[in-house]
Amino acid sequence: MSPLRSTSLHVAIFMPSFAPHDAMAIHALELRDALREHGLASAIYAEEIKSGTGGEAIPFTRFRFTTPSKNRYLLYQAGTGSNLVRHLVARREPLIIQYHNITPRQQFVRFEAGIASSMAWGRRQLESLIQHTSLALGISRFNAEDLVKTGFTRIAISPPLIRPLPLAKNPRIYGGAGHSLLFVGRLAPNKAHQDLIAAVAAYNATFVDKVRLYLVGTTVIPAYSSYLENLAKHLGVENEVIFASSVPSDELAAMYAQAHLFVSASLHEGFGFPLIEAMRASLPVVAVGSSAIPETVADAALVTASGDPEILATAWHMALTDASLREKLIRRGLKRAARFDLALTRAVNLAALAYEIPLESITPAGLYYQRRLPAIPGDYIVAATPASADGLRH
Repeated sequence: MSPLRSTSLHVAIFMPSFAPHDAMAIHALELRDALREHGLASAIYAEEIKSGTGGEAIPFTRFRFTTPSKNRYLLYQAGTGSNLVRHLVARREPLIIQYHNITPRQQFVRFEAGIASSMAWGRRQLESLIQHTSLALGISRFNAEDLVKTGFTRIAISPPLIRPLPLAKNPRIYGGAGHSLLFVGRLAPNKAHQDLIAAVAAYNATFVDKVRLYLVGTTVIPAYSSYLENLAKHLGVENEVIFASSVPSDELAAMYAQAHLFVSASLHEGFGFPLIEAMRASLPVVAVGSSAIPETVADAALVTASGDPEILATAWHMALTDASLREKLIRRGLKRAARFDLALTRAVNLAALAYEIPLESITPAGLYYQRRLPAIPGDYIVAATPASADGLRH
């Protein structure tokens, strides 16, 4: 391999897949722009680039054989298995990972064995990255704890970068009689859309006021989408469950504005971007308390212990009919969403990267976790610094 050569300081961001309206892609774009605004060169490289991304990402093949540079840092966005990993670990530049979490394979295997295998592959790759990574970033405390358990020795929290949605132009009116519920998230088994559909049937069979559920998200597994459509028909709520696929940002903003309640039954989230989007839109949130969701919503949502249809339906009814509860959820939601103001989270991400990258005028705030080898072999010291649940400064 050629010797490292000096160039201007550059952060190359790598993603397995880059898709329009994807939360991880938006995060990467905002991080790239924050680095550029701070005076660094930065670009996004992806193994797969979906159509409609406007040329924001560069095919990884254009980077693969570039000469190493002593002033280049590699930043890998980890969330699934990818061929990128074997190329990145073979290079000589410092490697940082930003971990968005890997969904357990068990949640996919029933509907798509290929994706389940990719998740298992991603987990194995995550373990293999330990010895090659100089710094690991988790976008939530939940993810940081996963990195600790996996064996990473130097970890910081860097919250997700969530763009404000634009104001809707000529907003459509969604729903009609009754209440409109909204869930935003790709049609994938870990999102547990089936529990939401079953809860709609339970709600409409129990309460006088009826609900209609809008499911916004791209189809990931056709077999799962068909299962959901058939379930809605079987339960007699096919007219009350609307599959909206992916929608433009202004239309999504209108849906947030017109809905009465944001609902989630997801089984696994590394963070849950739409929860914050809903709170920004003054939309009350009811969510199952799985994975990172309790951390994300804090005290700003009505959190249930399970996705049981009767439990969800009862929680929805409380949030829809109790004016005092709704007002409290809206007020707390706006306060919680302000913690993820884009300017603030950009600054925190740069401070996290400053543990490894010399960013002028930025001082790291303290690692979430660091394992230091002691003078006595066979033992170690764990030093975990106190951190807020979202990694933001109080």
